[in-house]
Amino acid sequence: MPSFSSDPERSADAPGAPATARSPRSRPAPSTLAGWLQQHVTRLAQEWSEELRARGFGHGAAVERVVDDFIRELTAFLPALLGPRGKHLQPLWTRACELFGAIAAKRGLAAGEVIEEFQILRELVIRQLYEDPPRGGAPSLREVLRLNRIADRGITHASVGHTDTMFFQLLGASGTPVGTAAEEIAREADAQLALIREEVEQVLGEPLGAPLRDA
Repeated sequence: MPSFSSDPERSADAPGAPATARSPRSRPAPSTLAGWLQQHVTRLAQEWSEELRARGFGHGAAVERVVDDFIRELTAFLPALLGPRGKHLQPLWTRACELFGAIAAKRGLAAGEVIEEFQILRELVIRQLYEDPPRGGAPSLREVLRLNRIADRGITHASVGHTDTMFFQLLGASGTPVGTAAEEIAREADAQLALIREEVEQVLGEPLGAPLRDA
C-alpha cells in the first residue's frame, strides 16, 4: 500500500523526496493585500486626486500637476512596501512623505491640513477594501496592521516635512517664503521626486508600479 505524508510540502513532491525540497511553484506568492493594492493603484490615486482638488490645490495648474505626481508615486509605493523589498523601501517612503509635507508648506497649507490630505489615502483604501474585497479572501490581520503602520508612518513624516519647512522658512534659512511661486514649487518637487524614483528603481531593479514578483 502506498504511503502518503501528511506534510503538504512533502506530499506535493515525488515519493521519498526530502521534506525540505520544494518545487518552483511552491515559492510564496506576493501578499494578497499587496496584489490587491497593485490592482487598485490607479483608482486610488484618481480618487485621492479628486478629493484634494475638491479642497482646492491652490497655485494653479503647475502645482496641481506636481501634487498629482506625488499622489501617483505615494499610492504606487503601497504594494511595493508590502512586497519582499518593503524594508529596503522604507527610507525612500519616508523621504517621499516628508517631501509631500514640505511641498504642502510651500503651498501655504497648515500642519493639520497636510495630515488631513494624507489621511484621505488610508480612508480610500479602507473604502475600496469593503467595496471590492480581494478575490482570494479577506487580507490577514497581519497585512492590515502592517499597511496601517505604513500609513501612520507616512502621515507622521508628512507632518515632519511640513514642520521642518515652516521652521526654516521662519528662520529665513530657505530664502523661500510660504506660498512661493508655482514654477519654483514645481521645479523643486520634480527634482527631488526624480531622485527618489531613481533610488526606488535601484532597490527594486525596475520602476515603481511594475508587477510584483514572488519573494
